[in-house]
Amino acid sequence: MFFPDKVPLASKRPVLDENEIIAKAPIIELEVTKGHKIPARLVTVPVRQLRLSPNNPRIRHKPPSNDETEIEDWLWREEGTKSLYNEIKYSGGLSEKPIIDSNFMVVEGNRRVVCLRRLSDQANNGELLDYSEDAFQTVQCLMLPQDTDPKDVDLLVARYHVSGKKEWAPLSQAEQIFDMVNKHNMPRGEVASALSLSSQRIAVMFDAFKATLDYGSQFHDDEGKWIHKFSYFYELFRRPQLKSWAMDGKNMVQFMELISGEKPRLSTGSQVRDLGTIIADKKAFGLLLSDGFERAHEVMKAKQSKIDRYSKTLEQASEVLLELTRNPAKLSKDPKKARVLGAIKERAEYLLSKNLSRSRRSKR
Repeated sequence: MFFPDKVPLASKRPVLDENEIIAKAPIIELEVTKGHKIPARLVTVPVRQLRLSPNNPRIRHKPPSNDETEIEDWLWREEGTKSLYNEIKYSGGLSEKPIIDSNFMVVEGNRRVVCLRRLSDQANNGELLDYSEDAFQTVQCLMLPQDTDPKDVDLLVARYHVSGKKEWAPLSQAEQIFDMVNKHNMPRGEVASALSLSSQRIAVMFDAFKATLDYGSQFHDDEGKWIHKFSYFYELFRRPQLKSWAMDGKNMVQFMELISGEKPRLSTGSQVRDLGTIIADKKAFGLLLSDGFERAHEVMKAKQSKIDRYSKTLEQASEVLLELTRNPAKLSKDPKKARVLGAIKERAEYLLSKNLSRSRRSKR
């Protein structure tokens, strides 16, 4: 068992002179854009000398805190952190180096640093039998120059987590894209090219995150739960029909009301996928507004079941007609069949004429 109170961290933490760390470090150039490189220094730093970033996208919308212990606890509880811890413990270190700024703030790799801190403390307590007490106390990092453009930093991080192999959740990806466009004034097309993503995906991410911020300003809560409504807006904007509907201001207001409150009418982001068919049906949409998604969805399922029944019946009728075309003599032997076929012809022509008329009106 690991007991943090058994380790006097301040006394056991190795502290090195920062100027000495930097002076001895070789330079490694990081590619940012064509013809533009960042001369980062490969430094070896005590893990407890690094500072976790309160602006990490995984925790950015939690209650504000600059307390290292609190930030570390939040990151430790993040999904996947414990698996990362096990990987680092098994391999005995990191395969990818964290990126830090000139003030030893972690720009990229906060969760890795959290895992190293835990492992360092456990090794110091003698709890890791396969490792010495000073294992995991230091870590190699890439330190960015003091004058690094924030835009370049965001580009580097985005390539790791938006289009790279260590993808963030869609919410964090969208926030990074939003910052690149909104904070650094990068055209969406340039962001798409830089991250090798389609312009359509960039637009969806940007618009969904902007709408989430608008929602947060109207339905704010102290715990920051509003930010997790992003999944609703993501589903809304990735569907052209719903996006067009949402562009009407009053519809967006109505949508925000549907996903707000203690008992929202739409309680999961996945339910938004069926919103288009519900909106198209006046009765179902009315039930959504009054009773919620489940009741509206029941009506739509019943309606679809009826349509499916009609389709099956028509298919059966088509098969019978096909059989008669192969042997038309059957009609001459039974006048009743001929009268039924005539009635079918009249009704089919009527239905087809109505459908054709409706199609012409929709094209105007």
